[in-house]
Amino acid sequence: MNLFKKYITVLLVGVLLLTITGCQSETKPNEDTSANAQDNSNEDTSDATNTSSDTTDEQDSNDNSESSITIKDCVGRVVVLDKEAERIVDLTTMDGVRTLIQLGAQDRVVGFNESSHTVFNGKGKAKKNYIIVSQVAPELKDLPVVGNIKEPNIEMIISLNPDIILIDSMAKNSAEAIQNQTNIPVVCVGTFGSFEYDMLDMLGTIVGEKERAQELIDFTKTKLQNITDITNNIPQEEKKRLYYWTHPMKGHAPKTNANYEAFVLAGANNVAVEADVIPKGVYEITKEQIIAWDPEYIFIHSPFKDDFDGWMSADLAKEDEVIQGTQAVIQDKVYPIKGELGGWDMSTQAAEVFYLAKILYPDKFEDLNVEKEGNEILKKYYNLDGLFTDMSHQIQLYEWE
Repeated sequence: MNLFKKYITVLLVGVLLLTITGCQSETKPNEDTSANAQDNSNEDTSDATNTSSDTTDEQDSNDNSESSITIKDCVGRVVVLDKEAERIVDLTTMDGVRTLIQLGAQDRVVGFNESSHTVFNGKGKAKKNYIIVSQVAPELKDLPVVGNIKEPNIEMIISLNPDIILIDSMAKNSAEAIQNQTNIPVVCVGTFGSFEYDMLDMLGTIVGEKERAQELIDFTKTKLQNITDITNNIPQEEKKRLYYWTHPMKGHAPKTNANYEAFVLAGANNVAVEADVIPKGVYEITKEQIIAWDPEYIFIHSPFKDDFDGWMSADLAKEDEVIQGTQAVIQDKVYPIKGELGGWDMSTQAAEVFYLAKILYPDKFEDLNVEKEGNEILKKYYNLDGLFTDMSHQIQLYEWE
C-alpha cells in the first residue's frame, strides 16, 4: 500500500470512529431511542459531536425543575432548558426553521434571521431558488427579523422573549457569546450533508414532538433501505465514480463536496473522497484534478428554477472546458441535482438517493418510479402532494418517460 492509500485508510478509519462515538441519543428506559446517523462535517473548524436528547431525571444539580430538559446539541454542547420550548428565535440559515416545519412546530418560531426572511418573501436571489418551506408555511414571511449570526440584533431577540435560540453548527463559536448576552439557551443545529437523525430527535424533544421525529426517522430509514439493500451489495470496484460540481460559477475555480451522504447510499464512489486532503464541506479544486479523476458521471448543483447570473446549468456545464475529455462528457452522463441550499434538507436528500440510484444503475432499478417515491417522501415531511414533481419541473431535474 503506497503512502496515499495509507493516508486515505487512516482518514476513513478516523471518520468511522467519530461516527461511532458521536451522535448518540440518550433516553430514559421507557423512551424510544433513535438510531445513530453517520456524521459529516462542513466548514466548521471542529469535529461535530452529534446530537442527543434526554428529558432529565439526571439534570444539573442546580436545576430543580421537574419539567426541565437537557439536550446535547449538534456540536456536543450540553444545554439545559427550563421546559419545552414554546417560543423560538432561529438564527440558522434555514436548518432550524425547516426542521421545525417538518415537525409541525413552525408556530413556535417568533423571529428569524435575514436570510430566512429573504427566502420566505422571495426577494433577491431567493426569487430564483426552489424553496419548499415557503410553500408549506407562507405565514412565516411576516415574522420579525433578528439580524444574522454575524450581527444578531440582541435587543430584538430579548424583546421576543424566546425560550431558546437556534444557530448554525458551523457558527458554534458564537453560541456562548449570544447565550451570555441574552441569558437565553442557545442550541447549535445542522446536518452537514448527512442524514442527521438525532437532530430531528433533539428538536422533537425540545418542542414536545418526539413522536413525530421518530415517525420521520423510521419512515426515512425504511424508504432508504429499498435502495441500500441493493447498492450495499455492489462491489466497491464496480461502483460508479462521480464528481459533484457544486456552486458551478462561470469564471471561478470548480468546487466539490466530499460529504454528501446521498451519494454513498445510492452506491456511488464520490471522487472527492480520493483527494489528498479532504476539507470539511465545499472546497475548490483544479481543472487538472477533475481530468485526473476522470469521473464516469458528473452531477451539477442546480437548485435554481430560473437562470441565475454566472451560475451554470447542467447543459452549460457540459460545454465548459473544465470537464471536456472526461468519460462523463464523452458519454453524455452529466446531470443536474438539487443538492444543498440554505443548509441541508433531509427530505430532498432522501428523494435524491432514489434519483441517483436510478441514474447510476438503471438495470438494477428498472422498475423504480423516482417521481412517485420522491412525492411520497416529501409529502411525509411537508404534508403536501406533488412536491417532488413540482421541484423536478422547476429546477429541470432529469426525468424518465
